[in-house]
Amino acid sequence: MAARLLAAGAPLTVWNRSAERITDLAAKGARGARTPSDAAYDADVVMTMLADPVALQQVLSAPDGVAKTLRRGALLIDCSTVGPVAARATAEQCAARGAAYVDAPVLGSVPAAQEGTLTIFAGGSAADVERARPVLAHLGKTIMPTGEAGSANALKLVMNLLIGGQTELMAEAFLLADRVGLPPNIVTEALNGSVLNSAFVGYKAPQLLERKFAPLFTTALLLKDIDLALDLARAHGLPLPGVRAVRDAYAGAASAGRREDDFSSVIATLDVTEGGEQPVIYEETARVDLALAHEFAIFVRDVHIPDVVRTGCFMNARLDEGGEGQYRLVYHAALQAEVDRFLAYFAPTLRERLTARFPTGVTITRRVWTDRMRWP
Repeated sequence: MAARLLAAGAPLTVWNRSAERITDLAAKGARGARTPSDAAYDADVVMTMLADPVALQQVLSAPDGVAKTLRRGALLIDCSTVGPVAARATAEQCAARGAAYVDAPVLGSVPAAQEGTLTIFAGGSAADVERARPVLAHLGKTIMPTGEAGSANALKLVMNLLIGGQTELMAEAFLLADRVGLPPNIVTEALNGSVLNSAFVGYKAPQLLERKFAPLFTTALLLKDIDLALDLARAHGLPLPGVRAVRDAYAGAASAGRREDDFSSVIATLDVTEGGEQPVIYEETARVDLALAHEFAIFVRDVHIPDVVRTGCFMNARLDEGGEGQYRLVYHAALQAEVDRFLAYFAPTLRERLTARFPTGVTITRRVWTDRMRWP
């Protein structure tokens, strides 16, 4: 995207958390900045593209961050996919400095960015979106105003749910076709000649069928977007069970070492041959004195379970309540090795924290299960 702006003749200052990534741009005429604040100094338009909400806030709010030098009247265009909550918070930060803000997440992968054919959603006031349009026009063929700040990020999450879900379901369909003996060319011909065909199917199906996983959009980034979407759905009272099942599949791919592969690599981890390793369930069952039950439920919901999930050993977690002070904490891992890693490196510390918080009145048993088979 930066190269597109340079080619259009825009005076460009660039900064990246990985300094080596700006070498080629500097060779093409961009000025390399030492810090985000240096990059933003005296700029009319500042553009950011970060991996997640934490990275965005670090670049904005660090002592040498963008906010330090973002001048009154400047326009910040954030092309990150960070969700509507983070986007609105960023809009408020800009407003506090007298700057304008547009959230402009992009739809399209590396080839579209190189060709300037991205689809760009733009959230913000009509005047700010129009001000951003001449810059965004160098990057995308479609610029779609979506409403107030944050709305573009909400729409991007909706789109990425469809992208992730369709890819995962195609992977399962292609695996079934293979198991029953249907040649890939027959499957491809059927897709191309049916109502199921689309530009997306046209380039994603070959990646799945040919097992080409060079990253256009990584599993890690898609997982981040699915989690942001699930957070948004939870805030609006939507369970989205299908999305959770899709997330499990991609989390399994990430746990199997494919975080930095293209997300189409999910087909490889779904392709479990007979005798292959099965998913594993780690379970904590708690009996809690009734006087402590409410306090315990809040602690495991807000502290303990999130701490376990943050270890990266599990695809997901669930909290069940059985009444009369009975609770079950269930964690799903893609591989036994992930449970072993958790038990060796993380479990002792987490158990100590739980015991320190509830030294009496709580009895916990722990067990590991192998997920052998499921019925529809």
